[in-house]
Amino acid sequence: MKLEIVIDQDRSLGYEKQRRLYLLSLPIMWILTIWVASKKKVLRNKPKINTFWFDGLSLPCRRIKEGAGSWYALDIIYDFEFGQQNGIRGKVSDYWIGMINAQAVRNRLRLVKRELAETVREIAQEEKEVRLLSIASGSAQSVIEVMAELKDIDIRVILLDLDPLAIDYSRKVAKKYGVEDKITFVIESTSTLEEVMKEVRPHIIEMIGFLDYRPYAKAVRLVERIYKLLPPGGKFLTGNTHPNPEQYFLKWVINWAMIYRKPEELGRILTGGGFTPENCKIICEPHKVQCVAICHKIE
Repeated sequence: MKLEIVIDQDRSLGYEKQRRLYLLSLPIMWILTIWVASKKKVLRNKPKINTFWFDGLSLPCRRIKEGAGSWYALDIIYDFEFGQQNGIRGKVSDYWIGMINAQAVRNRLRLVKRELAETVREIAQEEKEVRLLSIASGSAQSVIEVMAELKDIDIRVILLDLDPLAIDYSRKVAKKYGVEDKITFVIESTSTLEEVMKEVRPHIIEMIGFLDYRPYAKAVRLVERIYKLLPPGGKFLTGNTHPNPEQYFLKWVINWAMIYRKPEELGRILTGGGFTPENCKIICEPHKVQCVAICHKIE
């Protein structure tokens, strides 16, 4: 059976869909990309400022570049308030943090929250307590906000991340939302998954963004381990970034290199890890840059 791949157009999520300006601006992006790549080749290292027109003028853009690939950079993008700074610096920040890839990760946040909430409600119909494991959890914004939204459901969560700063930050966010007592915070790598979960089998495992940095063979092995951790009826939510025209700008100007995969390639990782195509669905946000997979374990 062919893997189901859909493009979501749920108006209630308020997806960001601004494309025209950034598609027209692609030649400028490419010029800046070529300039920065050439500069790095000549200097043979990473310059303090990649380009005046990105991290030179904009402090938020500089912080994103310095934290590229981390939960910290994603949080700046997730929660950025447009129009807060006047002048050229504010306009530069608004422009770049409004680019298609930034819109796409904010769209992904909306999509993940909806899918998590629906999955929690579904499992809560059969279970008194819903257990959720978030791998490479970062700030865990989507998980914590869903917990706050569904306080009438007993959700027990384990957040696992190797970065103690990420765990500290997620603890503060959880306290703000009043759900800290329902979360276990674990500072460990994915190599400890089986040890962390030896006494508890989660109904839901969420791992958004981590596959962007895992080569194919390692990604398949990780999904295999996740498949074994899930009980029958359990669900796995993950995702990958789709190849797109802005990816070289991200790599050279923002220092944000990723492993881009089409939905079909993500599907091969999921089926290679044990899930069957008929029990997996891949949902892409409107830009088709971010894709989220929801897999159901049937045994």
